[in-house]
Amino acid sequence: MLAVLVYGCATGIFSSRTLERATCDSVAFRFIAAGTHPDHDTLAKFRRRFIGRLQALFVQVLELAKQMTLLKPSTVCLDGTKIHTNASRHSALSRGHIEKLEVQIKAEVAELFAPAESSDQAHVPDGVSLP
Repeated sequence: MLAVLVYGCATGIFSSRTLERATCDSVAFRFIAAGTHPDHDTLAKFRRRFIGRLQALFVQVLELAKQMTLLKPSTVCLDGTKIHTNASRHSALSRGHIEKLEVQIKAEVAELFAPAESSDQAHVPDGVSLP
């Protein structure tokens, strides 16, 4: 379920119901879910239960992708364009600037999880409380 949630965030899918449908419709999600189809309630409860750890893990995934030069901070994309460039001494980052970027990434990850929670809350019938 963790891989489904991380891949969902990376592809812009936050709703538990949409993730549930994606495990049936999308080949990528079906592969990641190992052919299982978790229920939207299960996905929502999992996300809600481990929200702090999920956010920290997602930050680690983004930092790892950044270290592997797969993305720039706050940009998730794939592109095969090759451009000849020269490194600039101005492109080097100071320790303070890197720490600011880390705080920014953590804030953006928290923002990514907010629409998922609000989407899940929108589909709860009146009078039902979630744990």
